[in-house]
Amino acid sequence: MADKTFEHDDPMELVGHTYPVESQQGHDRAAAQTFIEEYALMGWPAARIRGLFDSSEYTACSDIKRRQGEAFVDDLIASVFGVSTNG
Repeated sequence: MADKTFEHDDPMELVGHTYPVESQQGHDRAAAQTFIEEYALMGWPAARIRGLFDSSEYTACSDIKRRQGEAFVDDLIASVFGVSTNG
């Protein structure tokens, strides 16, 4: 990391923003489907992707599962792969 003194008015400072979503379920569906499709395109099998939603290390995925439930995640994975992840 480069040595640079902190500037209170740094124009390159990272600033977080939030915005309201009309439907948390719709937002979660779009986000989860994106994660599932990206990992599927990298060659990950359905069961391994399902593990992302069980792991607290993958906060976005595990938060979606906590809010929407296991069936929600399993249905999305099945829709991408066309198979069940329950066995």
